[in-house]
Amino acid sequence: MINIFANKDDYKVLIVDDIPKNIMVLGNNLMNQNYQIAYCRSGQEAIELTQKNDFDLILMDVMMPEMDGYETCKRILSYPKTSKIPIIFITAKNDYESIVKGFDVGAKDYVTKPFNSKELFARVKTHLELKRSTEELEALNKNLEDIVEERTRLLRNANQKLTQLDKSKSSFLGIISHEIRTPLNGIFGSVEMLKDIHEDEETTDIMQIISESADRLYSFFELSSLITELNIDHYQLETDKTNLSDIINMILKEKKVNTERNIDIVFEQEKEEFIIDVEIKLIRKIINDIIDNSIKFSDEKVNIHIAISQKDDFTILKIHDNGIGFPNSILVDTLKAFQSDIENYYEGKGLNLAAAKLIMDAHNGHIDIYNLEDGGAGVCLKFKKNQNKKL
Repeated sequence: MINIFANKDDYKVLIVDDIPKNIMVLGNNLMNQNYQIAYCRSGQEAIELTQKNDFDLILMDVMMPEMDGYETCKRILSYPKTSKIPIIFITAKNDYESIVKGFDVGAKDYVTKPFNSKELFARVKTHLELKRSTEELEALNKNLEDIVEERTRLLRNANQKLTQLDKSKSSFLGIISHEIRTPLNGIFGSVEMLKDIHEDEETTDIMQIISESADRLYSFFELSSLITELNIDHYQLETDKTNLSDIINMILKEKKVNTERNIDIVFEQEKEEFIIDVEIKLIRKIINDIIDNSIKFSDEKVNIHIAISQKDDFTILKIHDNGIGFPNSILVDTLKAFQSDIENYYEGKGLNLAAAKLIMDAHNGHIDIYNLEDGGAGVCLKFKKNQNKKL
């Protein structure tokens, strides 16, 4: 028995045949092809040898005493270590049943005696290269699986950290909410008490400034809290079907009562009802903020045009004004309009636009901003049918 493998890069072939002459012929020819050869003369010896060595291919005779090639093949392939070794039968049995039986027990190929050396070597080369390619593919797949597993682990860890951060943000938001509301309520109460005690004009003016400042701070706090909740997906929408026209009419009625400025608001609609499924409080906030900005950033004479229309699956609300319009830096990159960082912040617009974008996203809607050709700003809100989504 030859069992010496000097070069680990060469293919290793095991010859199993009980006739020494056959082994000699095969062995000499294969060694001339730079294959490393080992041989044995029985099935049992072949099984033992394959468990101790790593062979790339086995050439096996079918007719052997005690254990024939079929049984030897079945047993070798039954072990995990040797289950993928390609086995080629070399035998004088060339009837159909013998050939089919060889493939049934797991052989990869079948060469009949007397064999043609070139044909045999071609088949040996094919199965060896196929085995090597299969091993390389399996190694690549294993490497990819390891990479995917590692990436999945990293993503899982990152997701856990994000979840923990979200919980921390929620807890922090609750604490801040309590800590800000309590002193603000104290300020409001104290201002009302002082108004009753001191009725002179100077004190009343000071109390008015304090009250307006507290109102502004409270509004800012409410807005920033809303943006935070929407950003971390903790806001739970409470939607109802409502008529968009009713929301606008209610807002316009409040504007006529509360404002002293010269304001002309025109409201046009294609029909009386435009039913949308939204959280009314949030949509009122968006529309109210847009109108307030139109008033705030317009000249003494304020012209606002509001129109509702229906197109395909969208209810479209457009609000146009004759104000100063949006800064060009915002219109160049519209996304900046919906960011609340210092660089892109415009008093009265930055946070309101950020909140409006998040609210429309929560309702699976859209918001667009633009300047009008004749001057002024435009805002377009698009509400899709069945637009609400869970956060």
